[in-house]
Parts: sequence; C-alpha cells; structure tokens
Amino acid sequence: MQRVHLFEFTDQPWYPAVFRRIQTDYLHFVVTRGAGHQNLIPLFARALQQAGTMDILDLCSGGAGPWRHLRQQLVQAGLPVKVTLTDKYPNPDALRKWSESSQEGIKYLPEPVDAMCIPSHLMGMRTMFEGFHHFKPEQARLILLDAAEKRVAIGIFEASLMPPQGPFIFLLSPLMTLLGYLFVTPFIQPRTWSRFIWTYLLPLVPMATCWDGLVSFMRVYSPRDLKELTRSLRQEDYIWEIGQASTGTPLFVFTYLLGYPV
Repeated sequence: MQRVHLFEFTDQPWYPAVFRRIQTDYLHFVVTRGAGHQNLIPLFARALQQAGTMDILDLCSGGAGPWRHLRQQLVQAGLPVKVTLTDKYPNPDALRKWSESSQEGIKYLPEPVDAMCIPSHLMGMRTMFEGFHHFKPEQARLILLDAAEKRVAIGIFEASLMPPQGPFIFLLSPLMTLLGYLFVTPFIQPRTWSRFIWTYLLPLVPMATCWDGLVSFMRVYSPRDLKELTRSLRQEDYIWEIGQASTGTPLFVFTYLLGYPV
C-alpha cells in the first residue's frame, strides 16, 4: 500500500494541551454544523442489528465529534443508542460538558483510551470519525482484526475530497481553515483568553490545524486501501462493507468501512 504518512501535531504527546483543546474544539464546532451524518443512519441500523447492541464506543473522540446531533438522529430513526466517548487525550471541556448532561445518553470517559488497546470492559459497536487515518496500515489492520476476533461491530467514517474538484479544494484548504478560525472562534464555548491569544494574536493553533488538515487529506484511506486492509481479515461469519456516502455537500464524501458479525 503506497501512502504518505506525515506527522500531525495532535498525534504528538508533546503538543501543548491548550493547543490540542483549541484545535479539537474548532473541529468539533465545524463538524457539528454539517447535516450529512444522517446519511450514515442505514449503516448504523444494519451493524447494530447484526451485533445485537444499542451501545456505541466511540474512539478518538476529541471534542466529541458529531455525536450530539447524530445520536438524536439515530433515536428518531428508532435506534436508542447510548454513546461512550473516549480518547487517548481526553478533552477536559468536553468531559465537563457531557458529565453535566448525562441525560443526553452520551458520556465521556475521563481516563485515556488507546484505540490500539481497548479495555475489555468497554463494550458496544466501535466507531471512529476522522481518526482512522492517524494509524499506519499495520496498526489499522490490528484495530480491525481485534474487532473481528471479538465479534463486535465497527464503523470507520472519514470525509475525503470529492473528484474532480478535490485537488483544487486541497490547495485552498489552508486558506479555508484560517478564515474558519477567524470567523467562528468568537462563537466557540468556552470563550477564554487563551483561545483568542493563540488564534488571533499568535495564530499558532490555526497554522497547526492547516498542516494537520493537509496531512489528513493525504493520509485518508481510500476504498481501495480499505479493501487491501480487510483482504486478509475476511471470515464467513464476519462481514466487511466498504463504500462512500454523501456528506450533503459537493466538496466532500464520507468514505466508510463497516464491519459486523453475522
């Protein structure tokens, strides 16, 4: 498998916690403004039914991803899921928010959870939004193998550029990110001095996000890559589905990998 695997700032243990928090808060704000996640509901319905569970274990959750709206959409579709958010570097603000609103059916674990080594007591369908590309092929294959061997469902979802305008959007993405920070930062909670300093006065976090965004686009696994990853994992009693779903925009498409026992 030929792919570029450059580093991202949020992968580094030395990346300042305040920078990581500002960056994940921004990404969470942007992600939750989209409506395309509702197109993934049929995939969840199929995997949850086959796995016989209504519990979801979200990995690499960061600032909580799309779950506030997505869970509501799943409940409206007759899937009353309970979501457990986890991350290797838990977001303190997200932890506080979800601990205060546990009635939403979403909780954020305060302890670090590594997607490469999931504790046995954490059950449910495993999901990962915009996080799978952080893992090298041999690591990604082990994540999938662990789900198949333990006979739990898993859903991998990543937004990728849609051809033919993909290369043009790739080149414009740093400018789009900088403008995004400029306009939306005043609306992101909590409003702290550090957020404004590291966004406007010394814009280190927007620049780091620009780099991470470019690297992410280059590292996203294509449907062809996902087929290669799962080729050696195929079993008669475990199904792998690979495809793409609409994000509701003409610029991006969800590339997904769905695995579940039968």
